[in-house]
Amino acid sequence: MLAVSPAGSVQLNVDDGSLDAAFDASNKRDQGTLITVNFEKLDLDQHQFLTLSELRASDSGKVVGPKAAKLGELKHHYPKAVAEGLAIPFGIFKDILDQPMANTNGTVFEWMGSEYLRLAKLPHGSTKRRVATEIFRARLQDTIAKADPGEEFHDRLRAKLIEVFGPDGTFGVFVRSDTNVEDLPGFTGAGLNLTVANVVGIENIFAAISRVWASPFSARSFAWRQTLMDKPEHVYPAVLLMLSVDADKSGVLVTQDIDSGETNWLSVAVNEGVGGAVDGQSAESIRIDTVTGNVRLMAEATASIRRKVDLSGGVQKLPVSSADRVLAAGEIRQLIALAKQLPTRFPPVIDASGKPTPADIEFGFLGGELKLFQIRPFLGSEHTRGSDLLHRIDASLAQRSADTVALDEIP
Repeated sequence: MLAVSPAGSVQLNVDDGSLDAAFDASNKRDQGTLITVNFEKLDLDQHQFLTLSELRASDSGKVVGPKAAKLGELKHHYPKAVAEGLAIPFGIFKDILDQPMANTNGTVFEWMGSEYLRLAKLPHGSTKRRVATEIFRARLQDTIAKADPGEEFHDRLRAKLIEVFGPDGTFGVFVRSDTNVEDLPGFTGAGLNLTVANVVGIENIFAAISRVWASPFSARSFAWRQTLMDKPEHVYPAVLLMLSVDADKSGVLVTQDIDSGETNWLSVAVNEGVGGAVDGQSAESIRIDTVTGNVRLMAEATASIRRKVDLSGGVQKLPVSSADRVLAAGEIRQLIALAKQLPTRFPPVIDASGKPTPADIEFGFLGGELKLFQIRPFLGSEHTRGSDLLHRIDASLAQRSADTVALDEIP
């Protein structure tokens, strides 16, 4: 077990059972809450496709998830920096759940409800319950992935895609899952669900949508999210179709120093190409002082390839350039300007309890011009932050805070 304390101490311990208490819910300083769906806000009657220009942050958890809603808000305030997109609302996925379930007398939704009740009666933590849950999960994912939303859905979406993006085959879109249970109390599992990169061709987009609808029910997503929900049958994925942008470089930034918490610094991870720093790449990591403009290099980019949008679909992998640094001075200035303008130009970024929190922003540069792909609260785990184990590590560190170290001696 790897334990990293708030002060930065690191311990690596053998998991021999002696640390089980550290993961006991009774040992958490902050209990957190279950993921609870806001049924008063949820609108499953919306069946119209919505462009980003038609969406605002208030639509999150209502007709679409936070990706599409907050990106719509971002496009409203930064229209040139955000490419157009199209959202498929929760209500259309609910239509799939209302279809008949094979080998039952009810709908998919009714079968889900009865299965959750059956599983809840099995002994918690037992092998029987674990096996039965996996059989149920796999069948549910397969059912959704193979469901046919119908000819009317395909005809309407085909017409809307051509209207918004252009003739079939002339554009690509990133197909992204956007559920109603993201950025809610108890959920910090950003990135769990599927994004299919740069899908070209309307028939291919249809196939990608089915994969994305099914992705919240993959083994990883299911294990993370469903066990934290009080009504796990009410997961509704919207789908965001976002126009592909062939960025020269891309990455993520957080509007604070993620190590110290200082708010006059930006934490940035960036790489050349599309999807930089968000898919396990070895990225350039820097801290930017928004007051002085000074840049502190934390780690150099060591990825050997960059990804480029392929006009026929998907991405190409090409060698990176020989540049020593990824971001140019003018691009760093644009990130500083974005961070400084955000509090007054964009609605407050808040956490689940309504408190202001740093923004976590996916960005890119195309021809030196800033592009924005996503904004969300930068969330940590309150459970982990309140761990007695981690606080005990820091307590012992504090006792040695007055010790001196001779730098010319062997430690």
